[in-house]
Amino acid sequence: MAAQAPPLDEVVGRREDVIRWWMEGEHHLPGPLIPMEERFIHRYFTEQPFFDYTTKNGLMFDQAQRNADAFNLVHNRKAFEAQLRKSAGLEYVIVEEPQQIPGAPAGQKSGIWVIRKQERVTDGKTKDPNNPFPNTVTLGTYYIVGENVYQAPSVADVVGNRVLSAATHLSKFFEQAATLPSFSPTTGHTYLPQVAKPAGTASVAGSPVRSREGSIAPGVETQSLRSGSLAPDSQTGNTTTSTSAQDARLLAQSLQMSISFNDEYMDENPILGEPGSLKFTSSTAAIKKRKMDEEAAVIAAAKAKEQKESTASKPLSPKPEKVPSPPPPAVFTEAKAGQSATDKARKDEKKRRRKSKPNTQGANTQGTNTPTSATGTQPSFPAS
Repeated sequence: MAAQAPPLDEVVGRREDVIRWWMEGEHHLPGPLIPMEERFIHRYFTEQPFFDYTTKNGLMFDQAQRNADAFNLVHNRKAFEAQLRKSAGLEYVIVEEPQQIPGAPAGQKSGIWVIRKQERVTDGKTKDPNNPFPNTVTLGTYYIVGENVYQAPSVADVVGNRVLSAATHLSKFFEQAATLPSFSPTTGHTYLPQVAKPAGTASVAGSPVRSREGSIAPGVETQSLRSGSLAPDSQTGNTTTSTSAQDARLLAQSLQMSISFNDEYMDENPILGEPGSLKFTSSTAAIKKRKMDEEAAVIAAAKAKEQKESTASKPLSPKPEKVPSPPPPAVFTEAKAGQSATDKARKDEKKRRRKSKPNTQGANTQGTNTPTSATGTQPSFPAS
């Protein structure tokens, strides 16, 4: 079975023999000969694997092999493209020329040519004799960089390649992450393999005070000392870590960076300057203050909206008038009246008794000890 040819957008076209033929002057064209100049671009493109000889360009170059006038025409870019515009069909035209390089000396250009394959069609309305078929449909784009010719990939190919790359990396990630979870009775569920400490090494967590000598310098990768995490290299000695342990360490570092910088975004504090003198646009304090101001404004707006909605939904009721309290029940009124009558009778009885009491002080002042009767007369005694 014959090998399948690679896609054209993965092929690099280059013909050194054609460039040599042009520079040696075997074509006998007048003027100085310059490699990859305007007169040579169409001719150089016809010798590439991207060229289609059934186009109008191919037919005119085929005529140029037997006609001197056609030969001179195809090597004059502007006249050649003007002739292509006069008929409908497939054609190749130059749409971009080399541009001046910014900051470079005058005359130093990029050397990039852009060629477009298109089909020229008619609308039946144009009456311009120099361009009777102005409508075109783009079918492909090619570009020449130096002496190499490339075909520009389509948007579908670019998006498909990106999606395939993302799916491949995700598949590898899931395969790697599937082997990380583990369980043991002593540590429970862990997601990083444990590294055994060498014999004779004291426990770091058990020593409350330890020297700063040998500590990890700033910028060096640090790991958590919790159960299930990897210890720093300075504590593992010369223990050789496996590939899975290195992958686990990279995953732990990625997770740690994600947690540390999850609230920072590039567009919040852009970097200004050039390499060697880069600086942030704003300070960290200014960014935090701006965030707090924005959150306060959002909260205030939400409160105002809520208050406005509650005010609008509450019905306007008239102010209630004072209603006189109802009289007490008749039961309590009669009981109170009966109690008042009883109290009044008791007071009258006390006054009556006080008036009817005899005046003993007046009786003693008469100089006799004769008792008096209750009616106020002295009793009579019989004679002896």
